[in-house]
Amino acid sequence: MQKDHSIGKILAKIATPTILFYALPWLMILLVIGTVMQKEWGLYTAHKIFFASWVLWFGPIPLPGGYLILTLITISLFTKFIFFSPWSKRHSGIILSHLSILLLLIGGGVTAFSQKEGFLLLKEGQSGQDISDYHSRVIKIEKDDVEIVSLPFADFTQGDFLAKDILPFAATIKTICKNCSPSKITDNAPRHGLAAKTNLISAPEEKENEANLSGIILSVTGLEDKQNGLYATMEEIPHKIDITAKDAGYRISVERTKRALPFSVTLKDFSQSLHPGTDMARGFSSNIVVKDGDVEWPATISMNEPLRYKGYTLFQSSFSIRPDGEFSVFSVVENKGRVFPYISGFLMLVGLGLHLILRFRKKPA
Repeated sequence: MQKDHSIGKILAKIATPTILFYALPWLMILLVIGTVMQKEWGLYTAHKIFFASWVLWFGPIPLPGGYLILTLITISLFTKFIFFSPWSKRHSGIILSHLSILLLLIGGGVTAFSQKEGFLLLKEGQSGQDISDYHSRVIKIEKDDVEIVSLPFADFTQGDFLAKDILPFAATIKTICKNCSPSKITDNAPRHGLAAKTNLISAPEEKENEANLSGIILSVTGLEDKQNGLYATMEEIPHKIDITAKDAGYRISVERTKRALPFSVTLKDFSQSLHPGTDMARGFSSNIVVKDGDVEWPATISMNEPLRYKGYTLFQSSFSIRPDGEFSVFSVVENKGRVFPYISGFLMLVGLGLHLILRFRKKPA
C-alpha cells in the first residue's frame, strides 16, 4: 500500500501544471532566439542548436534544448491524461481534445526523428530516383565503375589515410574542406587532374549548409612515379580522381549522400514564368511522369502544387543552369508523421463539438 502511495505521489508530480509553467516560457524563448539567429547562422545551424537539441550550451553552462523541453511536456501531459483524466461520458469531449494535443506532440516527435529532406535534379527527358541529401556528404570510391565503398565525409580530417585497407596505393588527405574555394598553386609538387589546374583551400562556410561545396586534395604514393602526386576533387565539379593500379581503374569523388525513391520520376517538360518586364522568375512548373513498377502516370509539379506519393512530397523548388544543361530542382521530403496534424485537428474539432453538446444539452424534465 505504501509503495502504491509513493508511485501515486511521483505520478502527481510528473503531471503537475508546474512543469508546463516553467517549460512553455523557456520554449517560447528558444523559438524567438532560434528564429532571430537564423539570419546570422542560417536555418540549418540555428535549427540544430536551438530546436533539434537535447542540451543547449551557453558557454560552459548546459541549458535544456528544444527536444528536452518538448519531451518533458509530452511526458507530463501523457501522465495527466492517463492517470488523472476524468474518465466519464460527461467529459468525453475534453478527453478527446486532450488526446488531440498529445497526438500532435507525438506526431512532432515522429517527424523530428524520421523526416528526411533532399533534392532531385532532372533535365528534360531524364529519369531519376536518387535523392541527394542537403547536408550529408560521402567520399565515394569506385573500382572499374562499380562502387565499392562510401565513407562519411565528416569522419575525416587532414592527415588521415583514405581507405588504406581497400586501395592498392597510399592516399593521404592533404587538404579537406567543408566549403572549398579554388586558389592559385603555390608549390612544385607533382599534380594531376583538377589539382594540376587549381588548388583547393577552405572558405568561410555558407549560412545554409546545402550551399557549401566540399572537397579534398589527396597525396598519393605507392604507384609509378608518373602517377604519384596530388589529386583533387570537389562536389558539383565534374572532375573526379581517376587512378589506374594493378590493372584496375579507381575513381574517388566527394558527393552528397544519396538514397533512392521507391518510384522513378521522368521530366517531360519544364517551364518558368517571369514577372512582366523583368527577368525575375514568378513561378516554375514541371510536367513529369511517375513510374512505380509497371504502372506510370503523368503529373504536374508547380510551386503551389506538390506531388504526394508513398509518404514522399515533391516540391518544385527552383531550376539550375549547369555546364551540362538546365535542370529542374525538386525538393523531396519524406515525413512519416505528416498524418498526425490531420488526425489531431479532426479529434480536436470532434472533442470541442462533443463538449459543447454535452455541456448545453437540456436535461430531461
